[in-house]
Amino acid sequence: MNWSRKLRIIIQTNLYFCLLFAQNGILNVGFDIDDTILFSRDVFLNLPEDKRNPTDYGWINSHDEDYSLFMSPTVELVHFFHKNGHKVFFITARSNPNGNILAKFLTEELMFPVEVNKNLFFSPKERISGKRYTTKQRIMKRLRLDLFYGDADTDMIAALKAGVHPVRIVRHKDSIVSYSSNYFGNTIDSISPKNPFSLKDLNIFYSSNVGIFGESIYPIIWEGPLE
Repeated sequence: MNWSRKLRIIIQTNLYFCLLFAQNGILNVGFDIDDTILFSRDVFLNLPEDKRNPTDYGWINSHDEDYSLFMSPTVELVHFFHKNGHKVFFITARSNPNGNILAKFLTEELMFPVEVNKNLFFSPKERISGKRYTTKQRIMKRLRLDLFYGDADTDMIAALKAGVHPVRIVRHKDSIVSYSSNYFGNTIDSISPKNPFSLKDLNIFYSSNVGIFGESIYPIIWEGPLE
């Protein structure tokens, strides 16, 4: 091997390691949308009857600006990561019709560009043998996330499947009525076989440091919507 080729290899190797180590302090951080970034109860509750069963996500994505509220503690967390040079991504189980309208809504509030398939990803659940399962782990793996913040059991499961550290955002008590597929189910209704835990039980769960899936708990304090 001649010296010029050796020198070229040495330079390329040094450049590689410079780029590699330059990334060591940068985190890839993912966030769920509904009940994590947005308190979106009201946009779902105002969905017209003829756009339900199945949910018309084109309508939902284009009406967040009318009904959804940003959850300020999580927004502050997003700003912290973004301002400190970390990469922020959003992954939602919604489907993507009118996704650009949702991206524009997020951009205006978060004050940095949010673009579909760049840092905003739609990952609808898939039905297998009659049950619906999360698909978010596929995108998490592709993005090589380090952290994922979400409110749902499925967010925690997807992160674990992807080898990502899961962080549970505390869902507001006034959120949409039924989350029966979650560990605590619907804590707003009375205790039943389907929903065996009370709001008091939920508060005990969220006041701890570790959740049922081994996830970290991020107990945000947010006043919620005006009554």
